[in-house]
Amino acid sequence: MIGFLLLAVGGINWGLVGLGWLVGGGADWNVVHMIVGASMQLEAIVYVLVGLSAGWLLVTHKNDCKMCSAKM
Repeated sequence: MIGFLLLAVGGINWGLVGLGWLVGGGADWNVVHMIVGASMQLEAIVYVLVGLSAGWLLVTHKNDCKMCSAKM
């Protein structure tokens, strides 16, 4: 569940970063940076955790997914 939440946060964050660049002409809508921006190390740790969560979910997806584990 934690991996899923971190992956969702990462996806929303990247979506807002891209939207900020498109709409705001380079606006910084990086939510992670807004929350923990005072500490670059903490921000980097959050990004590493999001990346690890994505990797974990990619590896374990088939076991958790009802569609992927259904017999055809």
